[in-house]
Amino acid sequence: MDEHVCPQKMVAFVYNMTSPYGGDNSKETSVVAISALTFFLAAAFFDLNLFSRLSRVSAVLNPTVRLLLAASLNLFLPVMSYLFSEARRNGGATAGSNNCKKTAKEVAADELSLLARVILIWMLLVELLRKKLEGALVITRGTQGYSNIVTHAASVVWMGNLVFFTVKAPGKKAMFGILWVLCAAKLVQRVVINEMARRSSGHGKNPRLISSYMAATTPIPTDMAGAAALERCRYAVMGEENMVVKAGPRGYELDLDVAETDEVLTVGKIWRTREHPKLKRLCLSFALFKLLRRRLEDVPPMTKREAQECRTIIFDGLGSNATAAGDLAPEVTVFQVLKDELNLFTEYYHSVLPVVLASPYFFFVNYVLYPPVVFALCLMTIVLCGNGGIPYVINAMLTDSSFLSVGVGTMAKCLWSAVARSSRAFYTFIDVFICYILFIAVAYEEATETVVFLISDWFAVSLLHAYYCKATPPAAARFVLMLSRNLRHYPSRITMKQFSVLGCSSDVSTLPLPTAKLPKHTKRSILERFRDARPPQDGGGGAAVPLSKNSPAALSTEPFSRFAWACQGGGGGGVAEIILVWHIATTLLEAHHGPPHPTEHVAEERRSRKTAARLSRYCAYLVAFQPELLPDNKEGTQLVYGDVMNEQMKVAVGAAQLGYHVYLTSEWGRLDAVRKIADRLTATEIHRDSSAAAYASLTVLEKGAVLGKLLVEEADGDDKAAAGGRAAVWEMVAGVWVELVAYMAPSSVEEHARAHEAGLVKGIEVITMLWALATHTGIARPDDEVPVEGSV
Repeated sequence: MDEHVCPQKMVAFVYNMTSPYGGDNSKETSVVAISALTFFLAAAFFDLNLFSRLSRVSAVLNPTVRLLLAASLNLFLPVMSYLFSEARRNGGATAGSNNCKKTAKEVAADELSLLARVILIWMLLVELLRKKLEGALVITRGTQGYSNIVTHAASVVWMGNLVFFTVKAPGKKAMFGILWVLCAAKLVQRVVINEMARRSSGHGKNPRLISSYMAATTPIPTDMAGAAALERCRYAVMGEENMVVKAGPRGYELDLDVAETDEVLTVGKIWRTREHPKLKRLCLSFALFKLLRRRLEDVPPMTKREAQECRTIIFDGLGSNATAAGDLAPEVTVFQVLKDELNLFTEYYHSVLPVVLASPYFFFVNYVLYPPVVFALCLMTIVLCGNGGIPYVINAMLTDSSFLSVGVGTMAKCLWSAVARSSRAFYTFIDVFICYILFIAVAYEEATETVVFLISDWFAVSLLHAYYCKATPPAAARFVLMLSRNLRHYPSRITMKQFSVLGCSSDVSTLPLPTAKLPKHTKRSILERFRDARPPQDGGGGAAVPLSKNSPAALSTEPFSRFAWACQGGGGGGVAEIILVWHIATTLLEAHHGPPHPTEHVAEERRSRKTAARLSRYCAYLVAFQPELLPDNKEGTQLVYGDVMNEQMKVAVGAAQLGYHVYLTSEWGRLDAVRKIADRLTATEIHRDSSAAAYASLTVLEKGAVLGKLLVEEADGDDKAAAGGRAAVWEMVAGVWVELVAYMAPSSVEEHARAHEAGLVKGIEVITMLWALATHTGIARPDDEVPVEGSV
């Protein structure tokens, strides 16, 4: 290093820092290098995830990144503890080998080596970041969540031992003590937040309170519709805990007179105000989220009366009336409410930030009152480390620390100028760079937590609860509500992952799948299908049309009734077999037609074709990657899918050439091979028989190939206008897919409900949104489990 550019103290800093990298202690050097590299990768992953929040503001961390970082950081503490002990034991010898003698004061005090102090800084900063990888709340999760807290506490206690029993100099001890106080304060904060949420009737005990409230209040009339139904809606949004008198043997005793005051916010109250329609819909989503929580927790299920009321609100209110829907189309409004509801659901069970407790009071305590308390504890630490000599300790902190005495900018400039010429400078630069990255990550996380808290849906609803009854809310509250309303894209872009069985040649589970937007007309079709499935006692709806996978309404009329055999699932594969048969046929039909012709039927055909193609690929994705979300047994679905994939690969390359040849086949080659199957089978008499028995002996791939050829022939038949026939076929195929999607959504099986909840952390699936809709409205499949009497 050039001593004319770098201060003398900086030269000594570099030699002391790199002393373990020289000499004969190669084993220690390799361990330090590997641990530093591992930690650098973990810090890089963490920073990448942090900066991804710039485009997606959320309190939920990506599960893959969370798993990788948690595994890396769990290994970091024991490895760094070992390296710390080695650096502490060999500090004096390594310093002497580099001719950088420690001062007499350091020798007398048996002070830690510079490398040991840097390792201790890493450990403390990692502990500050560790809480970002763990759930903010531990509610209804058994002992596993609390075991994480105990592990966290053990780590904090261990590092407190390292700080206060190994660091001797008052200035250094005060600096490390401040970092440890921050770690301990974060741990105490987490424990307090969990206990507050667990004991609160507004959070941990809320499902049973909501059940008591719904049982004690009167539902709206079933003949009420439109905005009037929403203005009379009794669903509790926030403040229902103020009604609790005491806990009884069958729930809570409530003072319902409090519900008429400003202490309780209901959907009806907010709908009668002049708030923005987005905020009104958010309150409805919040109320539905509270109702849905009962499905996953040990609470009595929704009653038939509640389901009937919810059908009135969703189907006759939001889904049928433009005035009630506000500034969006009714079908868009319903799906947006479901999306917001599941966002709240995801944040409640998987959030790494305490947004669930968001309120003006919690903001004041956690972000205004808490920092001064921690600052006071840091001052107390300084006083204790210096035996009351505050000026002496502060001066020692400034002079003993190379970062503070030399200056961050000067240190970075000096190391950067020498990094290419000196290996010691390079190693020092890496170690210092890790410290910088960790400090930046900690600061960025604290700032991000505050911003995410302020613009979260939870805080927006709490502000509405606090100020909805006031003519002129505070300017700060209006500003936060404006940010929450306008900062994100609205309405949300609801997408579906797309997968084609005939478009892949191998396992693509590690590759990112393309996505497609759920079209507006598809939302309308799905909503109409759910509305048609409502029980007839709701009034005005006529006879219900039950959901069915074997007899879709689209196949009930001629000439399409002859395709009903493809919905029978005769091979025992259930809904997965039907999905794959129709998916293969839809893929063949789409490949045959190409883009729609410019005729008078083009708009109708384009809408139907988009609905059929996108739902087909989405259902194939569910079979291949999310079988636990389907109504059939997961293992059975995987077996059916595996058989189809093996068969299509054999058909594409031949049974004798399986191996690397699979990867050389193109999508068009596989499509052509499947078409040849259809040509061979339809050359026989099988295609003249439309009964399911005639096709029972065929495999799933063969059924899909035959169905695809029959659909192509129907669309291109000579006895009708080609464009009109094609549009009618696509409309029929779209109807079948809408029926299948609506059929798969309802489920009364606990395993499926848990699968939907667990999958939310990876993203909100359309099938999960429809499951929530079916749960609220009581829509069920005829072949689903029969519910207990009085419930749905």
